[in-house]
Amino acid sequence: MADDDPLRMYLVVRRGAVDSIARGGELAGAAAVRCVRSFASDERFADALAAWRPRPGKVTLRARGGQWGRVLEEPHALAGDVDGASVIALPPRRRSERRQLLEQMQAMTSALEPPPEDDDPVPVADRLTYVLNPRLDMSSGKTLAQIAHAAVMAADSGVLEDWVAAGCPARVVVGGAARFRSLCEDEAATGLAARVVDAGLTEVAPGTVTVLALPPA
Repeated sequence: MADDDPLRMYLVVRRGAVDSIARGGELAGAAAVRCVRSFASDERFADALAAWRPRPGKVTLRARGGQWGRVLEEPHALAGDVDGASVIALPPRRRSERRQLLEQMQAMTSALEPPPEDDDPVPVADRLTYVLNPRLDMSSGKTLAQIAHAAVMAADSGVLEDWVAAGCPARVVVGGAARFRSLCEDEAATGLAARVVDAGLTEVAPGTVTVLALPPA
């Protein structure tokens, strides 16, 4: 039953309000962390959230103007400006529990401005650095979901509470192939905050490392 009706956290982006992967990724990560922190002790959602944790799937949807207003009426966590660039994270639910509103929204596939390339990314002060795998060509929605995975993993480490309290500020870059490979191979030595390995359900092969997160300097 669970495999046929998986639990998913839905990330919702207002149509036309986010124009870059860098900004969308930062907001998606912050919204996902806020969602986990906000609803973990809410009796309405705590059981579903706990059951979702071992396989924390996320889906990114695009909301038109009227849909955006209706999503705001749902229990949610929001990062950004509600009337501008922002992302909403809805507490996990079964796919069968999406109801009509989520079923009507399209998957986020809009072309967004790509993040800058950085052959040798290093930690920067006060911000997490999400490093995207340079060998992948993921859709915008998939990319935002993968960054959100990294954000939740980093927050779960328990050593970045100042970063969480600051609202999860971040930058997003595409790493150089050699540097990305070395970070993957020597995770302990490089002190990664998160390493996202995809289950391979959509777009990429199982076991693919999609995003790495470097902690603030």
